[in-house]
Amino acid sequence: MRKTSLFHFAVPLALAFGVAAPSYACGEPGASSRPIRLVVSQQAGGSTDTLARMWAERVGKTLQTPIVVENRAGAGGIIAAKYVLSQPADGCTLFLAGVSQMVLNKFVYAPLAYKPESDFAPVSMLATVPFVLVANPQSGLRNYRELVDAAKAKPGSISFASSGNGNSTHLVVELMQKQQGIKLLHVPYRGEPDGVVSTVSGATQVMAPVLSTALPQIKAGKLTPLMLFASRRVPELPDVPTAAELGLKGFENIGWSGIAAKAGTPANVIARLHAATQTFLAEPAVVDKLKSMQVLPMPGPSDQLMELTVRDTAKWQGAIGDLDLSAK
Repeated sequence: MRKTSLFHFAVPLALAFGVAAPSYACGEPGASSRPIRLVVSQQAGGSTDTLARMWAERVGKTLQTPIVVENRAGAGGIIAAKYVLSQPADGCTLFLAGVSQMVLNKFVYAPLAYKPESDFAPVSMLATVPFVLVANPQSGLRNYRELVDAAKAKPGSISFASSGNGNSTHLVVELMQKQQGIKLLHVPYRGEPDGVVSTVSGATQVMAPVLSTALPQIKAGKLTPLMLFASRRVPELPDVPTAAELGLKGFENIGWSGIAAKAGTPANVIARLHAATQTFLAEPAVVDKLKSMQVLPMPGPSDQLMELTVRDTAKWQGAIGDLDLSAK
């Protein structure tokens, strides 16, 4: 009985001095009972969600900490971003940060409800996805040079589909037009599949979707690949040149994603999460799976995420010019 009394006296006293029950930030040794949540701004089932769940499973094992993927779709990722920023900066709630949420939203949802560079702390890059410029075979466009010649001959006569106003599939073509000095007609759709269907049907002549989306249609002969927006050629399309080979600049790593934490998260927690992510990106099974998804791993230092955010903000600002991208 006396021991119980002493216990009930000691616990409140220890709590008052902050020594009774150690509080660990997620990702620290001893925090295995506290799960980490990775918030994803896309719906479950897509390639981004698949990548997130791969990361959660393997990094969770490395850290000996359960990681749960939480999908919070809507408003171009703003809902997910604001939710992460509403949580404590302890590493327990992380954000799958892509180019749309970190860069493009600044132009589409201005003024943006959060500041990517200061509100988030970079943990690690994850991956980049190649884009491919494709044409409907009935358009008669067999390569990029023919597209440029046709567009210069009749400005605005060739239409291109996108996944929506301000989407990366839109802006990559705007950047291409600006560098090449041509003008195409933009036709935005509600999503990438709709834009691809439009181009396959001939309702629009060209599009720049993610390679993994376009590849089945290319192999079926329903789309003609003109150019890759990627750092190097891909084995599946060995004869299709990259933008750099055709004299265009800044088209490497157009679509990318990484892991971010709320600013103020302890540096040692970020360091452990970063190290575990590098282990994940180096796993042969992961590399093979990503390859099958047409996704390229992006190992590197934590700061690379913010470096790309700053770089791409400047790049897209220059490409967008006076385009009206505000969400209606």
